[in-house]
Amino acid sequence: MPCLCGKFSQYGFRTTQWIAIVLALLCFPLLSPLPALAHALLVRADPQPNAELTQPPAAIEFWFSEPLEETFTGARILTAGGTELPAGAPRIDPNDSTHLTLPLESIEPGIYTVVWQTLSSVDGHEWVGSFPLTILNPDGTRPAGTAVEITVRSQDGLPPLADSILRWLSLLCAALLVGPLSIRLLLASAVAPRNDRYSLTVDRLTHSISLAGAISLTAAGWLQLLVQALRLGGIGEFPELLLATRPGNLTLMRQALLAALLLLIVRNQWAPPTLPQSGNGASNPAAPPSRLRRAAPNLFRLNLGLCVTGLGASLFYNQNVWIVVVAIIVVGSLWTGFHFRVKQKWNRIFSQQTWTILLAAAALFTYAASSHAAAALGSGWAVTADFAHLVAAAVWAGGLIFLALLLLKLHRLQLEPDQVGLVHLLRRLSLSAQIAVFVLALTGLFSSFVQLPNVGSLFSTTYGQVLLIKLAIVAAILALAFLNNRSVQKAEETVTHPPTLRNFSRRVAVEAGMAAVLLVSIAVLVQTPTPNFSLPTSAAPPSLPFNEMAYDSDLAIHLQVTPNQVGHNRYWVHLSHPDSSDIGEVQLVRLFFTHESGQMGQARLDLVDLGEDAFAAEGAFFNLDGDWNLSVYVRRRGMNDVLAEITVPVPPAETEQDITRSPWRNPIPRLPAQTIVGALLIALSLVPLLWRRPLLRASSPLYIVLAMGALLFFLSGALLGLTAFL
Repeated sequence: MPCLCGKFSQYGFRTTQWIAIVLALLCFPLLSPLPALAHALLVRADPQPNAELTQPPAAIEFWFSEPLEETFTGARILTAGGTELPAGAPRIDPNDSTHLTLPLESIEPGIYTVVWQTLSSVDGHEWVGSFPLTILNPDGTRPAGTAVEITVRSQDGLPPLADSILRWLSLLCAALLVGPLSIRLLLASAVAPRNDRYSLTVDRLTHSISLAGAISLTAAGWLQLLVQALRLGGIGEFPELLLATRPGNLTLMRQALLAALLLLIVRNQWAPPTLPQSGNGASNPAAPPSRLRRAAPNLFRLNLGLCVTGLGASLFYNQNVWIVVVAIIVVGSLWTGFHFRVKQKWNRIFSQQTWTILLAAAALFTYAASSHAAAALGSGWAVTADFAHLVAAAVWAGGLIFLALLLLKLHRLQLEPDQVGLVHLLRRLSLSAQIAVFVLALTGLFSSFVQLPNVGSLFSTTYGQVLLIKLAIVAAILALAFLNNRSVQKAEETVTHPPTLRNFSRRVAVEAGMAAVLLVSIAVLVQTPTPNFSLPTSAAPPSLPFNEMAYDSDLAIHLQVTPNQVGHNRYWVHLSHPDSSDIGEVQLVRLFFTHESGQMGQARLDLVDLGEDAFAAEGAFFNLDGDWNLSVYVRRRGMNDVLAEITVPVPPAETEQDITRSPWRNPIPRLPAQTIVGALLIALSLVPLLWRRPLLRASSPLYIVLAMGALLFFLSGALLGLTAFL
């Protein structure tokens, strides 16, 4: 195969191939994940945390921020002594996978601890939490004892160190894989080289880096799933975690894609077997294959065996469309000229190069499908932006690392670079880096609006603080990149002057090292819970009992309203003396209801004596959300009447019609959709301005057309932005 800077025409992309790539990249986000929030954290419960109830509930209801995996999700209830009470099997609502129910058997008055553990089907993160629950004595007094302390992870804490290291390794390997692929595309139209050894060095380095990235990314995927299985209960949980959960299916899909990708890289003959002929017509022997190249076939066979076993076993767990997609892509890539060393025919329109790009893009998409973006309200848009962000970051960081390694290798080999080829490479890399940074800035700003509810959360939450650290590293890299870009603008002078080239190489190495550090902050950020909490998309609001104590004269009045929602409620009142003495004979307990708006008039309800100085009744007296003034009137024989005033806030009712489950809803509800679209159009209108010189060199008529289109985009974006405020 020819070197990178040589003849590349046989790998030139046809128009149909480019259209296919664009359509494929656009179709990946269509397989969008379920809308939810980052990590399956507890949003609300019925009974509510820290509730004090007069009667034990028949079940405990949980609503979490993400859909749950039934296999590794559960709940239990502990006594004050730490003993687990018998309970029914936890079950997930088939109509709402964020809703978990723990059926309870009869329990006595006491102080209990409810413990829950979840595995999110969106981002694959596990979480553990707990809250106390008190069942009051029949006389309304609080039982003795304290709740059991359970060690749980903070909802805004940093992820485990092992998870951060493995995710950083995955991101770094993804950059090493994508970087060489982008280099090959950038140099597709390069001029013929004048130094064969330089061209071969570039070719071999490109192959080695991409091969190392594919192998390491494969190993990191299996290792990350193995570590999670150990944390969930042991190595025995690995098969079920891989086959019976959505995160495991995504991992299996990624590993199958990487198996096909690795096969193409190894057999694509990126490195010629012999050196090109020298000036006297003799050919030089090729260098022996590296250890990595010798080990690649065995590693490929191991990964392929695991993938084939997993794909076959998954058929007994669930029929997953992702597995079908993997099978189609792998079969298609193997059919494309791999076993058939013939010219490309009409029934094999994709070259190996094209399929390599498609497989790499699909593998990266599996990360976006299990990221914070997949947990956003408008997950379709958020995943699309996150996918573009990931691809741009891999292209930028991978290209930067490749350039640093290339300059280092040339220095160690004391090899004079091909000046024409290196100048071409530097300019193409500079242009691709500028485009990648533009995409990173655009998608990163969008993701920040999606994940951060307000500016204050940028400083007050762990997620926001890690994001600030990431932005600080980005600022330092951009400052150094500005200096390097000045050298690229004078590429001919930089390449021909050895001291200048050495200084430039050092700065590129530092910039590549800073990029690797930046990936560390990203690895921590993508696994830290986001502060963008809102109620999950459950069909009905939970029961949130209202509890309040009021005192009038010598009487203590304990009021409880269950579930405290618009519509039917149960009203319970317990009367007592602070010193536990007899309160006397109660003749009547009556409630008066008055809404804050004053439009509903006044209603009343007489409570029924339950004994033990407890009274209760039911009815639909809260027919409007807002604050209700609830007056408790108590008449006792031979004593003064008591009238206590208690304000009861009633939350607004939620209905199924009020909730949209579409992944293509507005991902930033606090901003009008037209504002977001307008900002995007204005950002796109900057393209002809930012890259005016390259576009003019390419085609002046094309630049004029793009400039007119940019003006239209700017005016349309400004108009949309203004309509949001009119």
